[in-house]
Amino acid sequence: MDDPGGRLAALRAAVLGGPGATDRDLRRAAASGAAPGVWSGYVRSVREASYRVSEEDIAVLKAGGIGEEEIFEVTVAAAVGAAFDRLEAGLRAVAES
Repeated sequence: MDDPGGRLAALRAAVLGGPGATDRDLRRAAASGAAPGVWSGYVRSVREASYRVSEEDIAVLKAGGIGEEEIFEVTVAAAVGAAFDRLEAGLRAVAES
């Protein structure tokens, strides 16, 4: 990636590797789209069609004992992971043309 200031790398490192209420492995899994258990469908929705995530989806997670901070962190990790996947695909397409 063309990022002389390293801002994109810093963003990825902060979201996926920084301190948080959730385990770093869970955030990395969410970013890759391979989140385990109860997170699986939610992460898929965030990555593929975030506009479809509803209050009901959040309520299901909360009913399972997951707090708002954890939901926020996993949501951000999934969104950042999807954004990086799309950026990298776009850069590959440009390089191939």
